[in-house]
Amino acid sequence: MSVYFFHIIQAYLGIVIYLALWNKKISVKDFFIGTFAGIITASAFFKIANDFLLVNELKVVSYSLASFLLIFLFFIFLLRIRILKIVIVSLLIFCFHIYYRVLSYDFKLFSGELLDTLSIISFGFTLLGFFLLILLYLFLKRAASKVSNKTVAFFIFTMTALLNLKLLADSALELMRFGVLNTHEIFLSIVAKFIYYGSYFPYIYSFLTLCLIAVYLRALPKLPQKSIVGSIAFRKTKASIQNIFNVSKSVFAVLIIINAITVYYDFYASKPPKISQPKILEPVDGEFKISVELLKDNKLHRFAYITDAGNKIRFFALNRFPDKVSPVAVFDACMICGDMGYIKNGDELICISCNVRIFLPSVGKEGGCNPIPFPYEFDGEYITIKLDTIEKGVNYFNEIVEKEVTDPVSGKKIINLKAPFSYVYGGKTYFFETEENYKEFMRNTTKYAVDFKQTYWRAQGFVALKDGENDGI
Repeated sequence: MSVYFFHIIQAYLGIVIYLALWNKKISVKDFFIGTFAGIITASAFFKIANDFLLVNELKVVSYSLASFLLIFLFFIFLLRIRILKIVIVSLLIFCFHIYYRVLSYDFKLFSGELLDTLSIISFGFTLLGFFLLILLYLFLKRAASKVSNKTVAFFIFTMTALLNLKLLADSALELMRFGVLNTHEIFLSIVAKFIYYGSYFPYIYSFLTLCLIAVYLRALPKLPQKSIVGSIAFRKTKASIQNIFNVSKSVFAVLIIINAITVYYDFYASKPPKISQPKILEPVDGEFKISVELLKDNKLHRFAYITDAGNKIRFFALNRFPDKVSPVAVFDACMICGDMGYIKNGDELICISCNVRIFLPSVGKEGGCNPIPFPYEFDGEYITIKLDTIEKGVNYFNEIVEKEVTDPVSGKKIINLKAPFSYVYGGKTYFFETEENYKEFMRNTTKYAVDFKQTYWRAQGFVALKDGENDGI
């Protein structure tokens, strides 16, 4: 839910601060007229661009236009022509609303036919974001009016530089995709860094705003003695001091709320859920047995087998129906998304990688984002899985744990993660203590890979595991 608030702040916080500083004499009415016109026009353009698959082109044009305007306005921030002020505000808001629409493209508020509680709360977060930005604009504009033009120009210059870094980086990336710019390694690295760290710019914007408020507070007049200046002058000075404090406290409160929600999203809400630690199983007589009694709590039970080479193969078992026994066992990996794994939430299984919800009765079926199934047997009391079946899924997972292994050439025991040389053959990783052993293995692979077993890749999925002709379903 906080992602909707986060998108508002990412797209608009910088430009709102910039406009509050840019022209101290622009009226609030003109600002809102320009903002409304910009949002309406941008929404219409984005809809047309989306229908004609021209969103990326619209991004480049709008970001480049915004960059030009920001640089241009730095030199004329005391512009006095009213209609031109409105047009420029409208154009800037147009560009940054396109940026907002791009950010929030995959997070539609009301995508379903029914208005559910989640949509209402998310819409509330969106309104809260706009409301706080409006308050920040009004209070910051009042504070900027009491600060010297040179000081305001310095902050505008800094905001211009920060906003342009993000806009130009995004534009450069799109131009590289179009083939307009050459994709040089160093250039691409710089662009990628600006795009990545640009998501943290709202914290810098907030810090700059606090610095401006600190300058604003320095203009705080001293309260004179009433007996010297008189009652009227005393009350005016006291009111001025109170007004400066009220504006400063209001800006501070708004920034606290904005950054508190943003920090929550950045460091908690945006992080994917973590899977539970699997229980490490060892086969007995070449088989794994899982009691159905264990699954009657209707929870996801995650297991793992560590191969001789240290590969960690995860799989899990669960009961698909709460009111009857219907166990299923599958790999904790998806053909499409990889091995980030799954979590269970109520009657749904959730793919951590893409957040797809999977109906529990469909678990064990092949295809889509379902976990990769494998053959097993169920006799009413135990799920029985062959070791050979689990080992065939070794390439579905990337995690390797530290384990003592044997150099196939010399027969010496070594630690897999510390071995200087390794080689993958038939899906199994072999480790070597010396380069000579490694080269010998390469020359006579069939001599040393005596325990070769056929393994498969995620793209082969379920079909590769059908050797047993029994999917247990």
